[in-house]
Amino acid sequence: MTERKTNKNITLSSIVAIAKNNAIGKDNGMIWHLPEDLKHFKRTTLGKPILMGRKSYESLGKPLPGRPNFVISRNFENLPEREETEIFNDMESAIDIDKPSIKTTAIPAALPEGPFLYKSIEDGIAAMREMAVKLGSDEIFITGGGQIYKETLPYTDRLYVTVLDRDYDADVYFPQIQWDEWNIISEEKREADPEKNRPSFTFFTLDRKA
Repeated sequence: MTERKTNKNITLSSIVAIAKNNAIGKDNGMIWHLPEDLKHFKRTTLGKPILMGRKSYESLGKPLPGRPNFVISRNFENLPEREETEIFNDMESAIDIDKPSIKTTAIPAALPEGPFLYKSIEDGIAAMREMAVKLGSDEIFITGGGQIYKETLPYTDRLYVTVLDRDYDADVYFPQIQWDEWNIISEEKREADPEKNRPSFTFFTLDRKA
């Protein structure tokens, strides 16, 4: 018999690419282009709820496909227009178990993508957890930006961190990682590509120590 997932079984993860100096972005955009890291992001988050700040969503312009998109914003009117957009003030209104698209057997293309809009990080994460239970997923993701990472890092369970072997000029930075607080679950090195001016980088998966 398969164990039913509950909120307590849901892992809160952050996924991010950072430079040696913790840079993650500038002028509300990316400051490098690493196709392999983009594939890693998609592969890791596909089919699972993700949460981001308003500026991160505005830089995308639309929900990332194949996963429920939760957006934190105190000013919903500034979000890009999209017919499917709904505004939720509590998690119950976002989770409708009777919706045919919300099934544990649903393929990513059938997932409700949103965006689902919340005014606080706490409410957004609570709604993501409920959504994950309905979808049969065991993980939810923080995907940026800097302030969202900073506020959620103290209670994040897992980090997927791509570390680039280069410093970058930026105006958004990831909080300093205290490596002694984490267990390195996996580490995969990739070599530099001088022809395309791409530095070497490493994929890390870190689980918080008990």
